[in-house]
Amino acid sequence: MNWESFSPIIRALLLAGSACYLAFILFLLKKRRLTVKYAIIWLLSAGVLIIFSLFPYVVLVITDLLGMSVASNTVFLLSIAFMLMLLISLSSAVSQFAQKITRLAQKNALLEERVRRLEEALDALTQEKRP
Repeated sequence: MNWESFSPIIRALLLAGSACYLAFILFLLKKRRLTVKYAIIWLLSAGVLIIFSLFPYVVLVITDLLGMSVASNTVFLLSIAFMLMLLISLSSAVSQFAQKITRLAQKNALLEERVRRLEEALDALTQEKRP
């Protein structure tokens, strides 16, 4: 299979799909529904998809380098590898947020206890001053 065998219509659809994907990521960034920290990996994936749709020969070269027989297997392998990296990254972020939430809940409980004790002390002082 060579890159000339890719239909121009398929290439145009792949390019349009990749451009829509990139536009959606930029839309989410603009609306602040996605932070730059997490958008970088999505922007990189959109860039790779655009490169693959503009230059399908790159996929064939990668297929040959990996010793695979079919280009679609290479795309699936790269997609699965990307998803695994993304899952590890997001799991790490969730773990960090869970630790922060636990610390915040503990600090909040300590502050609530402190406020409760101060209110009790204030109540005791105001009752002593009453005749």
